[in-house]
Amino acid sequence: MSKKAEVINLERSEAEQSTRKSLQLDSGRQVLVHSNEKEEILEIVERGGEMVMAVRLTDKGPIVSVQGARLELKSTETIALEAKKIRIKAQEEASIESEGKLKIESSKNMDVNSEDDIRVVGKMIHLN
Repeated sequence: MSKKAEVINLERSEAEQSTRKSLQLDSGRQVLVHSNEKEEILEIVERGGEMVMAVRLTDKGPIVSVQGARLELKSTETIALEAKKIRIKAQEEASIESEGKLKIESSKNMDVNSEDDIRVVGKMIHLN
């Protein structure tokens, strides 16, 4: 049994600078769709008004923002990240674990800095 999604028309009248449509969900959350001269935006907003997810469609491409207590990505195969720059920042702790091989490579300088001790533990440690 297939249901068709409701289409929300975002055409602006001449008097409007932007268009805004909203859909109230049973949970109290809202789905907001609005646009202006530069972008179209789809947002999911919590009951208190906090944005938890937004998709901004811009001339330079889509921008996806997700905020929450936890963000989980799970895949039975591969998760691939590819960009000009990737930054990971943790306020308390960061961890990378692998039950198989772990490889870190750089074609240019690689810096490892710590204000505390650095430990390298292994069966055999090869340098150069």
